[in-house]
Amino acid sequence: MRFCSISSGSNGNCTFIETGEQRLLLDIGLSARQIETLLKGKGIDPGTITAVFVTHEHSDHTKGVGVWCRRYKVPVMATAGTWKGMEKAIGPVPPELRFEITSGRGYRMSDLRIEAIPTSHDANDPCAYTVESKGCKASVITDTGYITETMIRHLFDSDIAIVESNHDLNMLMNGSYPDSLKKRIRGNLGHLSNDDCGKALALVRRRNANGVFLLGHLSEENNRPPLALETVEHIVEEADGSFGAIGLTSRGASTD
Repeated sequence: MRFCSISSGSNGNCTFIETGEQRLLLDIGLSARQIETLLKGKGIDPGTITAVFVTHEHSDHTKGVGVWCRRYKVPVMATAGTWKGMEKAIGPVPPELRFEITSGRGYRMSDLRIEAIPTSHDANDPCAYTVESKGCKASVITDTGYITETMIRHLFDSDIAIVESNHDLNMLMNGSYPDSLKKRIRGNLGHLSNDDCGKALALVRRRNANGVFLLGHLSEENNRPPLALETVEHIVEEADGSFGAIGLTSRGASTD
């Protein structure tokens, strides 16, 4: 399996996962042209993508979905709530390329199994995803106000995962955002803080010492990559004395 964060952050999100027979994009939150450029930079032919899975309808996850689907005739999978929330913004999708999935269920596609994991976010029916193929497992868990037992269970046996580390709480609370937005971000339907991410990974590390974990969906306004990494590593190290392989995703740039 090949796993690559194409872009991760408040301005646009996209993850590439390749198995022996499938090439998936999880979200297309930049323009189709931008994603094409980033994929080509990794030696990936955009025309070889076999399916797109969408987590929720917010524009930083759906901006390029419609154009991509129409340009490459690629099927798009999303929950019914996500389809309802994004269909106006992304434009027409041919019926034969439109597929509804159910959060909490797993789906088989040739040599892989993909499961939609319910998340807690201010969207219609949001989800995260985990992909398994030939003994390898990858997960992408972002845009959630809190970590659930189901998420932890999937992270326990993930070989690689992106986990949200959206904001530093002090930067958020002392920043320029209006109080209503601050409340939304830190609430149960918002985003995980660096501390939230660290506590989750500290728990996961007790059962998964060999997995690679990438911090994702960092806020440009309320976080800094070195701060996020330092905070998470410190919390994990304090919990079990080892932080293992923890890294960063990039905004508008791909990361293998």
